[in-house]
Amino acid sequence: MAPRKGSKYDDLIRSRGRERGGRQDPGEERREALPVDDGVSGGKRSNAQYRQVSAYVRKDTHRKVKMALLEDDREFSELVEELLGGWLTSRT
Repeated sequence: MAPRKGSKYDDLIRSRGRERGGRQDPGEERREALPVDDGVSGGKRSNAQYRQVSAYVRKDTHRKVKMALLEDDREFSELVEELLGGWLTSRT
């Protein structure tokens, strides 16, 4: 399997994790846990279980959410999945 190309934020996240006593490689468990179709290395983009979507949000809201997610060592996709799943659950 080819090494995964890192995010432009990986160094920032790693340094924040060390300051707080967190793990050295953020997101490693998430990357390893994602099933990939046909043995092709990649992330959600190459996984048939995921679909890319878009939405319009206010710039200020997006900036604040990005900063909070960096502090919490989470991905935007995780937050959206959690919020949409909660919304679906509340409808039943």
